[in-house]
Amino acid sequence: MKKIFYSAIILMAVSFGAGLKAQSVTYRVQKDDPYDVKNLTVAVDPLFFDLNGENGYAFGWGARANWLMGKRLDINFDMRTGFGTQGYNKSDKFNNTRNYFYTEGSLALTLSHKTRSNNVRVILSQSSYSSGGYTYTNTKSITVPAESRHIVALRGGMYQMTNSINMTKVFDDSLLMFTNKSTGTEFSMQNNSDTIAFIPNTMGRNGNGDLYGGYASTAIFAGFNFKTIRQLIIDVDGYGLRSNQVYSDFYVDCIFSPVIALKNYKAVAKNGKEYEYDLKYEGGKRAIGWRAGWYFRKPKDQGFSYRWEFGQRPGFKSYNPEKKSINFRNWYTMLTFGLYIPLKVKPIATED
Repeated sequence: MKKIFYSAIILMAVSFGAGLKAQSVTYRVQKDDPYDVKNLTVAVDPLFFDLNGENGYAFGWGARANWLMGKRLDINFDMRTGFGTQGYNKSDKFNNTRNYFYTEGSLALTLSHKTRSNNVRVILSQSSYSSGGYTYTNTKSITVPAESRHIVALRGGMYQMTNSINMTKVFDDSLLMFTNKSTGTEFSMQNNSDTIAFIPNTMGRNGNGDLYGGYASTAIFAGFNFKTIRQLIIDVDGYGLRSNQVYSDFYVDCIFSPVIALKNYKAVAKNGKEYEYDLKYEGGKRAIGWRAGWYFRKPKDQGFSYRWEFGQRPGFKSYNPEKKSINFRNWYTMLTFGLYIPLKVKPIATED
């Protein structure tokens, strides 16, 4: 116990000494202007991942655009399409599943737009070494006063999405109802009175025996976003140019979906005929959802952008026989990696 205590004291002393040493450097401010930014970005996301409870996962590519119009308005557009959607079967002759596709548009109205001076961290150097199976990173940094723009906005918009859905795992099979559009016969997936031949790889099933279908959702959302813009560049003796440049956006939304629908299902019945069925889940829907996310890029330079989002989209109430208080089949998380091009387009905000 004493060894641990003494080691901690020594580590704190060394860290404090290194901080004092790093803080004693001389620097000159080259730029400290959060208004000298490019306010329109057009981005291509070569890759996104969406992990969700409906079908497990989807990954693909997307495109985005953001236009910060002066100090009052902020317009966003987002589109994603999958090239790896779990459960989606392009070779299914009945086309019972859906590929992942998402499109969204939103408008934000600024409620507060302030510029503040804060002490921010500027990294001077980093080095790593390994010892005893662990990797340690030594970081030298200083704190420098910088001007930052802080924007709070009320936002709202609309999205539409389609995806495949694992009907075996998400639904209670006694509550998933099939209605034959030709004969009017209605039955649950559990009873299957038409004796539908759910043939693997042609009827929406995949190799592990789960039955997949497709669904679509249209939703409106409203919430708040909190934007931070900072552009600090300094010239440090012995280290050269170093910076703290941030264009980040944290947002939180409440979502309402008036339209949540399963795709019609086509199948072969016991009499050998092909029929189309209306699908209805009597286990209920979740019309209300929520999400939170964070987006990051640089304020002026072309480069890579990142976004992480998580929450609960509106959808069908997932089967929960264990009565768990948190059913993760109702949750999702998404990560995108983008390459963006920034442009300067009027109107542009200026400092008062």
